[in-house]
Amino acid sequence: MHPKKSWAQIVFADEMSIWLGRGKIKMWAKSWKTRVVPTTKHVPKINVWAAFSSMGTFPLCIFTDNMDAKIFIRILEGHLLTQAEMFHQDQWRLAMDNDPKHTSKVAKAFLIKNIPKQLPWPSQNPDLSPIENLFAWVKQELLKRGPRTIFELKRELELLWADISPDFLQPYCDSLPRRCKMVIESNGFTIKY
Repeated sequence: MHPKKSWAQIVFADEMSIWLGRGKIKMWAKSWKTRVVPTTKHVPKINVWAAFSSMGTFPLCIFTDNMDAKIFIRILEGHLLTQAEMFHQDQWRLAMDNDPKHTSKVAKAFLIKNIPKQLPWPSQNPDLSPIENLFAWVKQELLKRGPRTIFELKRELELLWADISPDFLQPYCDSLPRRCKMVIESNGFTIKY
């Protein structure tokens, strides 16, 4: 397979949490003045599993429970397998981090049986996965939209995700060879991505 085409066949998947209304707050104050900023102790959040490839985004899975291996497997069955086959037939590889729920015995058994083509991924290296950059962009866009309720947050996320085109995703996919080279050159240490 041609190297460029093989990178295009990779499906990037991961989870993220999105807190309602959480963003960076910048404040200027004179050093001699005390400033009290009201905060919310328990900010509502949603958890999201997402995936994409050069062909487009995969259906989101939005949930509130903490993910474990069983939930992870149900998500792969319902949101990954059919879409990956539709986009890439049997010529795709899954790229995901080595989170414990991905590497548990039950998850490994499912992956070996159902997704035998996986891209080996180094532990503790978020710099490699372009989905982390896409997640950062999604969170920034959601902050701009300013949802005020969990329902609005979910709706805005689904609308935003549905509008992401393959053309928008292509630079994320194309960046992987550069990322790999940079990680190798830095002996596995953090890179600027």
